[in-house]
Amino acid sequence: MTPEDATTALLEELKRQRVEGIREIFLEDDSLAALSDRFGPISTSVEKKIKAAIPSPATTPLEKREATSLPEPVHVHSTSPVQSKEKEILAFETHESKLKFPPPPELTLPAGDKEEQWKWLKEKVTACEICNRELSPAGKIVFGSGDLDANLFFCGEAPGVDEENEGEAFVGPAGDLLNRIIGAMGLSRESVYLANIMNWRPLHTQAFGNRPPTVEELSFCSPYLKAQVEIVRPQVLICLGKVATDSLLGHDPKRRLSDCRGQWSEALGIPTMVTYHPSYLLHNPSKTSKRKVWDDLLLVMEKLGMPISEKQRGFFSS
Repeated sequence: MTPEDATTALLEELKRQRVEGIREIFLEDDSLAALSDRFGPISTSVEKKIKAAIPSPATTPLEKREATSLPEPVHVHSTSPVQSKEKEILAFETHESKLKFPPPPELTLPAGDKEEQWKWLKEKVTACEICNRELSPAGKIVFGSGDLDANLFFCGEAPGVDEENEGEAFVGPAGDLLNRIIGAMGLSRESVYLANIMNWRPLHTQAFGNRPPTVEELSFCSPYLKAQVEIVRPQVLICLGKVATDSLLGHDPKRRLSDCRGQWSEALGIPTMVTYHPSYLLHNPSKTSKRKVWDDLLLVMEKLGMPISEKQRGFFSS
């Protein structure tokens, strides 16, 4: 097979996955190197094929993009998925979404037990003018949940479409996978605390997928997350993905998750472990990738003094 034929076949597979609703594909450095070695420099003719096969979302009409990709899964509404997306784009283009963010809120938790503080904070977030301003038309504010006495606190990124529909962190395919990961650790979803860095799903004009939050958006939501950490006071924080890592450890555009995962850091005075987000494993389900995440979690289990069986140590090792 010539490099041109191989590239065309790769494009067809990418288009097929796009139709099936896959929004992101993660490639490790060795995979990129293998592709480079296999294909070599892409010829002008192949580059033209790429441009013709995958039009730029920025220049492709909404109707055409909606016709060539499945709409994101949403609950049943009175409007069609296309109308819902058009409303979201309209909301993004209105003056409200272009307003500047005010300084991050200053929060002081009230006196009381953890349950009282958590309810107070949730009401603050739910009533937050900026959080509500930034919601998509059918979206809900997403707030953390779980055991307020948990030793383990999972920090995710910005809510996805399933999360904004339910108003809960880590639902949908990525949430299901995280539940299985937590179960493999000998824990349950109810015994840990789960939260996202962001309280809303960032608006965007793409036909599907998610937009990474801006530094300004992360900065505004940061006090709400830190207050949750203050309430729970876990023994270990786990940053799932680069967005969560940048928010808790400080924004660094040069940071590579592959360089800092599996190493202990500290955020808010709490030992912090960085690892990949469950969505990474959904789109890169190799045994090698799974083992990397599991190695990170074994370190967490050791830090917490949790029992680890030989079976658990051997997961994804062969």
